[in-house]
Amino acid sequence: MRSFFWEKTMTYYCTLASGSSGNCSVYVSGRQRILIDAGKNARYISEQLRHLGLGLADLTHILITHSHSDHVSALPVLLKHSGAALVCSWDTYSTIARKLPPDAPKLLFEEGEHFLLGDCPVRTFATPHDAPGSCGYVLGAGREQVALCTDMGTMTGEIFEAIRGSRAVLLEFNHDVEMLKTGPYPYPLKRRILSDQGHLSNAFAAKVAARLCGTGTSHVILAHLSAENNRPQLALDAARQALEAEGLEAELILAPRDGLGTPVLL
Repeated sequence: MRSFFWEKTMTYYCTLASGSSGNCSVYVSGRQRILIDAGKNARYISEQLRHLGLGLADLTHILITHSHSDHVSALPVLLKHSGAALVCSWDTYSTIARKLPPDAPKLLFEEGEHFLLGDCPVRTFATPHDAPGSCGYVLGAGREQVALCTDMGTMTGEIFEAIRGSRAVLLEFNHDVEMLKTGPYPYPLKRRILSDQGHLSNAFAAKVAARLCGTGTSHVILAHLSAENNRPQLALDAARQALEAEGLEAELILAPRDGLGTPVLL
């Protein structure tokens, strides 16, 4: 496992895990060390942070996108041992509150609100997914801006306007439609994934990526790839073809299901 030890003045974003078996990533800027989602166990998250020169005690905030277990499974333990403040929507909190330490510091919001975490600006936006209060985030500003956009069945105009111009975007490339349709999943699950409350396909996400790169996005992180209904090369090919069709270029980064992704220096 590679280790990355950054100067404290550096701003970067890095995935720690991405997929149906667990999701988490970290955004570091100035004094803020923000974990986004906590869908693996605490030991795993601690080990991945260590490769970045961080520990649980360094975390200032834990942002949660929604209440599904592959995004929150380690949250109770992390809140007990890190001292970080929980940040999530009111509806998400109401779904998971009974599992959490009641005295943990927290910041709760309505989807669409803007606020500061220390000196880090945060914008939130509702995402169409089958979890109450599901949302995405835009962290930072200017060249340090990262948009986090996964677990959603479609791209709305409101979401696109919220994330356009972000230097880096974490975007869901969940499935290849033909693989999903002919694969082993039961029909109700296939229908859920394909719905507007489910997950983005390679083809749909690739078109979104191309549009975003036309607004200034230079790094696209392909996230939440299905182990059963996708292949990394299929996702990359879809993204490259969409960019080439528009005469655009961007750095395409695959977020691995396990282990550190490639850090994006901002």
